[in-house]
Amino acid sequence: MSDLSPPTSRTFRRFDRVVWIVAALVLVALVLHVVDLGVRAMHHDESLHATFSWYLTDGRGYRHDPLMHGPFQFHVIAGFFTAFGDSEAVSRLPAALFGTALVATPLLLRRWLGSVGVVAASLFLVVSPSLLYFSRFARNDIFVAVWTVLLITAVWRYRDDGRLRWLLLLAGTLALSFTTKETAYLTAALLLLYLSAVLAFRLASMRPAPAPEVVEEPETRGRVAAIRSFARAVALMPVAWLIAAVWPLIVNWRERWGWTERPREVDLMVLVGTLTASQLAAAVQIPIGIVSTELTGDSEIALGAVMVTVLVLGGSAVGLAWDWRRWGLAAAVFYAIYLPLFTTGFTNMEGFASGFWDSLDYWVAQQEVNRGNQPRFYYFMMLPIYELLTLVPAVIGGVWLLWRRDRFAALLVWWFAFTLLALTIAGEKMPWLTVHLALPLAFLAGYVAGKLLPAWAAALWDRRAPIVAWAGAGAAASVVLLVFALTLRTGITLSFDHPDTPLEPLVYTQTTPEVPVLAEQIEQAAYDTPDGSQLPIYVDTSASLTWPWAWYLRHLEVNYAAQETFRDGSLPEGAILVTTLNAITPTDPLRFDYQEPIRYRHRWWFPESGYRQTSPGFLWSGVLDGSLLADWWSFTLDRVDESTLGSLDGEVLFPE
Repeated sequence: MSDLSPPTSRTFRRFDRVVWIVAALVLVALVLHVVDLGVRAMHHDESLHATFSWYLTDGRGYRHDPLMHGPFQFHVIAGFFTAFGDSEAVSRLPAALFGTALVATPLLLRRWLGSVGVVAASLFLVVSPSLLYFSRFARNDIFVAVWTVLLITAVWRYRDDGRLRWLLLLAGTLALSFTTKETAYLTAALLLLYLSAVLAFRLASMRPAPAPEVVEEPETRGRVAAIRSFARAVALMPVAWLIAAVWPLIVNWRERWGWTERPREVDLMVLVGTLTASQLAAAVQIPIGIVSTELTGDSEIALGAVMVTVLVLGGSAVGLAWDWRRWGLAAAVFYAIYLPLFTTGFTNMEGFASGFWDSLDYWVAQQEVNRGNQPRFYYFMMLPIYELLTLVPAVIGGVWLLWRRDRFAALLVWWFAFTLLALTIAGEKMPWLTVHLALPLAFLAGYVAGKLLPAWAAALWDRRAPIVAWAGAGAAASVVLLVFALTLRTGITLSFDHPDTPLEPLVYTQTTPEVPVLAEQIEQAAYDTPDGSQLPIYVDTSASLTWPWAWYLRHLEVNYAAQETFRDGSLPEGAILVTTLNAITPTDPLRFDYQEPIRYRHRWWFPESGYRQTSPGFLWSGVLDGSLLADWWSFTLDRVDESTLGSLDGEVLFPE
C-alpha cells in the first residue's frame, strides 16, 4: 500500500449506497442545469462563442482567436448545433452537462475523501451559486473546472499507485486544458510547484546508508533529524525540477546521496514540465520587453519559430531520456488532442502558430490592460457572498488538517491558496473566475466534513456525552442549515429569478431581456414586405452593439456599419436601423421616414462604485462595529434595487 493511501482504505463495491446518493445528486444537478436553459438573454461573450460556433456548423470554418480563448468550446458547441439545432439553450447545453458531470467527480477520490466526504463534496458542488450560474453559461470556465479535477486526480492517484493510466489521463487532460482556456498555465504552475515541493521533501528523506563502522548518535534522531531533513528539503526546492529533468544523467551523484529509487514525483514533473514547455515560447517576450523594444512583424515570427522548435525538441529529449515508451504514449495523447483542435482538423494550418505562440502572447499583454479594473480584494469580497457554506469549513478545517500533517489536505489547501493568490495578482479579475475558487473549496470542505462528522456523530451517540455537547452540536447544525438555506436561495434566485438582471456582482454586466424580444420583432418586420423579400437591416457597431445582435439576427442579412453611416445619408430607403441612443440626432431628417423609435436597454451592469471605494480601514472598522456583517446580511436578503443599475441604451427604428 502506498504511503498516500489512508490507513482505513478498503475496496468499495462498484454500486453501493454512496454511489447511489451521488447519482441522485447528479440527477438533481441535471435538473437545475437544464431547466429554462434558454430563457436568459445571451451575454455579450456567449453571443461571440455561439456565433462563431454556428459559423463552423454553417460551413464557414473556424480560426482560433485567443481573444475568445481556446478552440475546444467552439468545436463542442458546433457539434451540439449539428445534432440539436442552433439555439440559446443548445449553446449552453455543453456547459450544463459538464457542470452536471462535475458533481460526480468526488467519486474519483473516494478512497481519500471517504464516504461522507464524497457525498458532502458532491452536495457542495450542486448548491454552489458560482458553479451553478456559470454551468448554465456558454463560457469555458466550467470545462476548465472538470479538467482541473481530472488533473488533480491524475497527479494524486499516480503518486499512490504509479499506473500508466494516470499519466495518460494527465497528458490528455492537460491538452484539453490548453485547448480550452489560458488558465491552463496557472493550473500547470500549480501542479509543478506542488510536485517540486513534494519531490524536494521526498529526496530529503532519502539518505545514503551509513558505513558499517559508523554508529549514529542519538542526536541524529528525533527533532534534530527532522529539522535537518526540512532544511535539506527547502534547499532542494528551487532545483527539484532540474533534478527531475536530468535524473537519468546523474546516476553517480544520485548514488552518493542515496537516491537509488526514482520517486513518482519525478515522472509527474517530467511529463507536466515537458508538455507545458511547448506552450511557453511567447514568455520569452517578457525579459525581452524589459531590456528592449517590443517585437513585431518578421522578428516576432522568427523568434517564435525558434523558441517553439527549441522547447518542443528540448522537452522531447528530456521526456524520451526519462522513459521513451511512457513519454511517447503520453505525448501522442497530448498532441492527438491539441493539434486537431487548434487547426480545426488540419484545415487551418495557422492554428499551429496561434496555439504554440499567440495564446500566451495575447494574454500576457492583456494583464497590463487590467480588464474589469477590479480591486485587489475582489475575490475576498466575492467568496463570502457566494461560497460562505464551503469557505468557513474549508479555511478552518484546512488549517486544522495541515497542523495534523494531512498530505491530501495539503494538496487541496495548495490548490485553493495558489489559485486565490494567482487570480488576485492577475490583472484581469472577472466574476466567472470565481468558479476556479469555488471548486477547490467544495472539495476541501467535503474532506473536512468527512473527517469531522463521523467522529462527532460517534461522540454524540455515546451515552456519556454531556448535554453541553448536544447543545453545541445543535447550535452548530442550526448555523450550518441557515447558511445552507441562504446559499441555496442565492443560487436559485441568481440562476432562475434574475439571471440576466445584474442585481449582484456575479452577474456583472449582462444583455437585457429586452434584446431577444426586439430581435423577434425585427425578424418579423424584416419579411413584412409585399414580395416577401427581406428589408435591409443596419446595426451600429459603436459601443460593441454588434454583440449579441450578430447572434440574434444570424439568420438574416445584416449590415454592421460605423456610426457615421447613419449620419451621412447613404442608408437605403426602408432599412431597419439598430443604433446606440442618439446616434441619429433628434433633428435628423432621416427620422421623418420612420416610426416612433423603440428605445431599449442594450446591456446593463451592477453598480460597483460602492465596493470600489472601500479601504482597508473602512473594512476593519466595519468588522469591529458589526456594520460589515449587517451589510452582508442585508445584501444577502435583498441584493440591490434595479433602479441603481447602469446601462447602455439604444434604439430600433422601423420604417413607416
